[in-house]
Amino acid sequence: MIPGHLNKFIQIKKYKNSKNYFHYLMFKFQKRNLFYKFTDTTFRKTLYQSKNQQLIRYSFRPNHQDWYEAKFAGFYFGISVCKFFSRLIDLDREEDSQFKNLENELIKLGKQKIPFHFTIFFRPKIDFEETRVRKKFRVE
Repeated sequence: MIPGHLNKFIQIKKYKNSKNYFHYLMFKFQKRNLFYKFTDTTFRKTLYQSKNQQLIRYSFRPNHQDWYEAKFAGFYFGISVCKFFSRLIDLDREEDSQFKNLENELIKLGKQKIPFHFTIFFRPKIDFEETRVRKKFRVE
């Protein structure tokens, strides 16, 4: 069950099916160590999603290992697997938007003209002797 506001951010078509998308999210979760993005719960009561979120049901059969890890992580954080899956989608959406913003900034920066004096006066100095010794140049 996924909240309605996250429905447009689910990238199932990109990964061919829900099983692969869930595996991608779990792999990304493990690789980037996103544990700090979740609030730690000191109590062991499982929190579920509220019903007023217009939840949308997605039926799929994840890999056994992915499901086990999702249940374990859900237990660790004190949330249901569905809420955990929703949070992973939300984190994926946040990272994608950050990368898109960074990409747009780099494109804008690349389109700006660099002043001529900048290229002449702000080039790093090269110590000829150091490069000659390091690269064993022969000066003739």
